[in-house]
Amino acid sequence: FAKSLAGKDVDLTDVIDNNLRPNQVLVIDIARLDENSQSFVFGSVARAIYDLKLGAERSDIPDKVILFVDELNKYASNDVPKNSPILKQLLDIAERGRSLGIILFSEQFRSAIHDRVKGNCATHAYGRTNAIEVSKSDYRYIPKVYQNMMTRLSPGEYIIQNPALRSLVNVRFPRPTYKQF
Repeated sequence: FAKSLAGKDVDLTDVIDNNLRPNQVLVIDIARLDENSQSFVFGSVARAIYDLKLGAERSDIPDKVILFVDELNKYASNDVPKNSPILKQLLDIAERGRSLGIILFSEQFRSAIHDRVKGNCATHAYGRTNAIEVSKSDYRYIPKVYQNMMTRLSPGEYIIQNPALRSLVNVRFPRPTYKQF
């Protein structure tokens, strides 16, 4: 259970079961919660999505569910205790989630993430980072020219790595119209 904006207790499993529909966005903002509550809510939501996809009793369950996680290192870093239930759950989602249609999307320093999560990622998007991060062993297979580019990328510019691509690709998202002039 978690508190809603109205201060009422909310069962997150019910929220996921009753509101997760195809072509809809469901946002559960945990920014104002303390760190322990954030972990609890994140774990509950991830488990509810996983259980919903495994059970598949409803006919209108989305084929794909994208789970956006900011600061993934809080829950799936190499420093998290091996017996952490949230780490176990994230590893399960990273390793089996694609077959269920669960896509884990996160923004974080690559070197801060658990090896089993990184090992199960098909697509990597590298934004601007610092030279210290690029010097770590996680980047040893990336050509030096791209490592150097990563330290100078502009906002909205990324280097994409995917097995379907023959090399890394530099992409730039257009600036919003109001910022173009």
